Amino acid sequence: MDLHVYNWEKFERSKLRYIGFSSVFIIAITLSLLNQNVVGGIVLFFILGAYFYYSVLSNQITKMHINEKYILIEKKAHPWSDFNSYTIEVEKQTNKIKNIVLIYTKWYTIYTIKDKEENIQKFCEALDEYIPLVANLEQSLLEKLIRLLKL
Repeated sequence: MDLHVYNWEKFERSKLRYIGFSSVFIIAITLSLLNQNVVGGIVLFFILGAYFYYSVLSNQITKMHINEKYILIEKKAHPWSDFNSYTIEVEKQTNKIKNIVLIYTKWYTIYTIKDKEENIQKFCEALDEYIPLVANLEQSLLEKLIRLLKL
């Protein structure tokens, strides 16, 4: 069974947010160079490049594949023994399934789903055979804040 997901959790952000972020960084780089801090300007330039590179990576769609021995995410196989459970996150406004959260022994990974509703149901039924579904995900205050700010 296959499910198409984004590489990570994908946040819907407006173009205005990217323009504002870029503008602030360009101003910081300019001020750094005007104050003859070339190293600071170069570091800020690389940070800006890394941010946009991360944005491109998080918009790539990959495939999750369930097997009797493991779950294959992109090209990496994760054995079932690595997982404790999984949960599904639903959008409050539309009641559509948005994210699937795979809960490992010591951490969790959130993937935004990019597939049909029927495929999501079939995938979850197949996933239930190997790991249990839990009602909610325990998150720290910092994690909740990061997700609220869509970082």
